[in-house]
Amino acid sequence: MNLATTYESPRDSPLPISVCTLCKNEAANLPRCLDQITAFAEWIIYDTGSSDRSVEIAHSLGATVITGPWQGFAKSRRTHFNLASQPWIFWIDADEVITPQLVSELREIFSENPAHHAYEINRLMRFEGRWIRHGDWFPDRVTRLFRSDSWAVPDREIHEAVRIHGTTGRLTSLVPHHSYRDWPDRRARVENYTNLWAAQHTSRPSAATPSLRATWKFLRCYLLKLGILDGLLGYHIACSIANETFLKYHKLRKKSLRAAP
Repeated sequence: MNLATTYESPRDSPLPISVCTLCKNEAANLPRCLDQITAFAEWIIYDTGSSDRSVEIAHSLGATVITGPWQGFAKSRRTHFNLASQPWIFWIDADEVITPQLVSELREIFSENPAHHAYEINRLMRFEGRWIRHGDWFPDRVTRLFRSDSWAVPDREIHEAVRIHGTTGRLTSLVPHHSYRDWPDRRARVENYTNLWAAQHTSRPSAATPSLRATWKFLRCYLLKLGILDGLLGYHIACSIANETFLKYHKLRKKSLRAAP
């Protein structure tokens, strides 16, 4: 595939990128998320039924707002990305932040022909007033910048991702990620995600699987991936991640037992 789409505009011109952000009731996050909106040729908010001021705020900051129904994560992403008019797409969630440093890195990449069809970002979680730099939450690399002619989104209930037709590089600038407001928000979302995860899997775990997998997840997060260096908060995060793992396999086992003849 030809990558020769040279970006020769001045350094202060908008980047040839459509930034795509799914939205529902993100009024608290959108001002921070859209802070660098003028650096990009297009920023499309796909709103799936906000009841707060999200649509008003996005319009006021200069975003293009499209409203539509929620179709599940994968299908909603595909619908959203197909609205992009630019040769590149940058998928950013409303709780993530494009920083000036990231914009500068993108300008360097687009000052010549980009070397890859896609690029990973590395997210840095902000939780309980701290940046989490160890454990299962960091590094957190996900493919988010990609050519508009080189992607697919496989069907998944959760943790949807793009599949790239070509090579993938890495951006070095960190992307701040404000995923959870507090512990109650974290617990509520774990409950929802584990329900969705169990619904999309079909295996039948043994009775011991939930506890074994949760124990391994805790040891990996807290010791092997150095969550211990985040102090007491790192311990609580490792426990929460272990509990999430336990719930996933416990719910999957319950589902498989109900379905058994």
